[in-house]
Amino acid sequence: MKYGRAILADVVGYVPGEQPSGTVIKLNTNENPYPPSPRVLDALWSLAAENVRKYPDPVSLRLRQACAQRYGYENADWVIAGNGMDELLSLVIRTFVDPGDTILSPYPTYTLYETLSALHGAKYAAVDLDENFQLPESLFSTPAKLCFLPRPNAPTGVCAPREAVERFCKTFAGIVVIDEAYVDFADDNCMDFPQRFENVIVMRTFSKSFSLAGMRLGIAVARPEVIAEFMKVKDSYNLNLATQAAGLAAIEDYDYMLNSASRVKATRSRLSAALRDFGFTVPKSDSNFVLAQWNGTPSAREIFERLKADSIYVRYFKVRRLENALRITVGTDSEVDALLDALRTIVYEKKPQPPAPESSTSFESLQEDS
Repeated sequence: MKYGRAILADVVGYVPGEQPSGTVIKLNTNENPYPPSPRVLDALWSLAAENVRKYPDPVSLRLRQACAQRYGYENADWVIAGNGMDELLSLVIRTFVDPGDTILSPYPTYTLYETLSALHGAKYAAVDLDENFQLPESLFSTPAKLCFLPRPNAPTGVCAPREAVERFCKTFAGIVVIDEAYVDFADDNCMDFPQRFENVIVMRTFSKSFSLAGMRLGIAVARPEVIAEFMKVKDSYNLNLATQAAGLAAIEDYDYMLNSASRVKATRSRLSAALRDFGFTVPKSDSNFVLAQWNGTPSAREIFERLKADSIYVRYFKVRRLENALRITVGTDSEVDALLDALRTIVYEKKPQPPAPESSTSFESLQEDS
């Protein structure tokens, strides 16, 4: 393309999970299977035409104040809101990284990190996670201007111990972005780290636990001087009126989110146990999805295609270390039952099919693993 920027010539754009139409079981893009708080819909219905015709609050002040209060910060100066967390990931590079600088992350992880680095002209250093998908020692000694450190990680679902993340933040010389997109499905978090470390930014999304993927809302929490730099770079009106209203209603009905996340965690335990009974290797997940590793016949890619033919969508990544794995979003109990029925047919197609494992798939017996 003769008019394109030279830097784009070798960049492969980020490819989101497939968004199928029609009646399907959609377990490929880590959306919450349950609806958002009823207060969200009430807030959207309450939008007045007089307000819609005007520009929204350019700094989303009420939303930022509510998030600051919820997460233990004194005021909105500690928070910035973005058009999805993806915008904030782009903003952090534009704010703190010069072209030619190095951006660090573990591997495998969210591929958008690498795409955004390439678009900015930054070098990208990916350090392999260990055999248990935990942070390797080599990550602690790799220099960079900025590090994306997802916790829990995607697509593995594994959560690095808080102590390991704390150690990294203490020793890393650049900016550390702790990506907590899935942390509401985990047992702990690092939201207090910006108070303790001047170089730490914690990011959250409303797409997963709050069920607002369609509204596009994310937040970042950091020292006020760091947020002030963000504010210089963000678009003038980056969050529309409806998103601000929906986000405010969602954060103010926090207990509703916690209940939704609890339901997902219970089903996650049931799904993980059933997959292990089928012969999959499933690392302990602290996310709203599981990574199902498979070394049998048919291949993981063939299982993915067979499920798709049955209108059940999961995620397959044709990349190193994930060639034999499927990432499966935790759906409703009925969606998970349909998935397991389909997998049972595929996995035991040429073998005697055992009955559904009662003890390992019952909700009550597995809730303690959630």
